[in-house]
Amino acid sequence: MNITAVLYTGVFLLSLSAASMALFFSILFYNVLSLPYFLLVFFLTYAVYGMDRLAGMEEDRVSHPERTVFLQRNRWPFAVSIVLAFSGSLLLAALSGWVVVLVPLAPIAVMFYSGNLSGKVLAIRKPNLKQYFVIKDIVIASGWAFLLLMTSFYYGLPIMTGQWLFLIPLLIKLFVMAAAYDFKDISSDRRAFVRTLPVVIGEDSSKLVLHILNTVATAFILLLVYFGYLPLLGIVFLPAFIYQFIMIRLIREDAPEWVYFIVCDLEQFFWLVFLGIGSWLIGSF
Repeated sequence: MNITAVLYTGVFLLSLSAASMALFFSILFYNVLSLPYFLLVFFLTYAVYGMDRLAGMEEDRVSHPERTVFLQRNRWPFAVSIVLAFSGSLLLAALSGWVVVLVPLAPIAVMFYSGNLSGKVLAIRKPNLKQYFVIKDIVIASGWAFLLLMTSFYYGLPIMTGQWLFLIPLLIKLFVMAAAYDFKDISSDRRAFVRTLPVVIGEDSSKLVLHILNTVATAFILLLVYFGYLPLLGIVFLPAFIYQFIMIRLIREDAPEWVYFIVCDLEQFFWLVFLGIGSWLIGSF
């Protein structure tokens, strides 16, 4: 199983995005740069999304045929890579202290989030949360937003008022990110009775909603910067707003593969680029 093949699952880029996002929070709130924390989040995200990919193979058969073929041919090697990634995250978390108790919660959350996986692992058919309107994207956004709190737990530092307030626009922006992927999966989601935004209200209306949410979240963040609840580096969300605006315009059910596996997957990765832009802007004042 080579790295090119793993890219078919989309797990590698998502893991890179989550790890970059965690590093972004470390720098933004605590001015700390930690490679072990970066790797911890990378491995944990790989394990979590890897589990989700294996559980959703049938749902992906229509919208992601190349992913399904890859997983069918490499199910066991891929499963081993998931176990190794999770073990690596557990080890790195153990070295940091009590935060290790939070790591097992991630795969447990995936198990109950996916009705398919809970049935396979526990032999008990759980309700599939994906069948409720936008719950799929709310759960995904909440999982990513938890990285903000986990960053404080990892460093053993208090969660500041600005971080609690920042959770609101962060959840909104992450919801937009999660919902963007739903456009590619409209056909398979409809067949699986997954009630995502574009499935229920259509592509055009969904894009309008996402544009509004992107604007509201960005305005909220800039207000937090203005009133001193976020560091001045929070202005990085201005280029992030532009990036997400372009992303929303590009997504559609028949969009090219690169729109999802490059533009969407790398959004959080580019937050580090936005961080650099923000630092440069502040330094040039």
